[in-house]
Amino acid sequence: MTSQACRGCLSHICKVPAVEAVFRLTHIMALVMLGMLVLLEIPVTIYTRNHQLIYDLIGESRAGLGMQKQLTNDLAVRYDNGKIRTTLGLAEMVQITLIVADNISTSVVASLTADWLLTKLNTKEAQVIKLEIDKIPVKLDEGEIKKVVLERIRTANHIRNASP
Repeated sequence: MTSQACRGCLSHICKVPAVEAVFRLTHIMALVMLGMLVLLEIPVTIYTRNHQLIYDLIGESRAGLGMQKQLTNDLAVRYDNGKIRTTLGLAEMVQITLIVADNISTSVVASLTADWLLTKLNTKEAQVIKLEIDKIPVKLDEGEIKKVVLERIRTANHIRNASP
């Protein structure tokens, strides 16, 4: 594999493998969030009968894999994957990642995440069948969402503090 200098990055010099287009796309999308230090990435999987849900979550009429949208100064969402199932009765799977800034407290992170998820998913139109946060099944309940997010933060902090 050959490497070339990243053409999209103005803040630092880095090497990006020329043949890894997915990595480059992710790298370029991360540049959109320059200035936002990432505290945590929270993986969310949503099972829904609404095949348009990803567009509602991203707030765009088109959403491609890796697309990232800044929701607030402290919160962004990235579209990671989706599986549309055309067989009647099967739910579509939408995978997103909520990206949270480094400059806010853990309780605010949990509240922001719970508020955004409930606003977007706790509607008749969303048709959510199942919600998973960090691969843990969660009900559409503020307390339960906050509990799982806080556990994710504790786990991430433990790993971060344990590494040299």
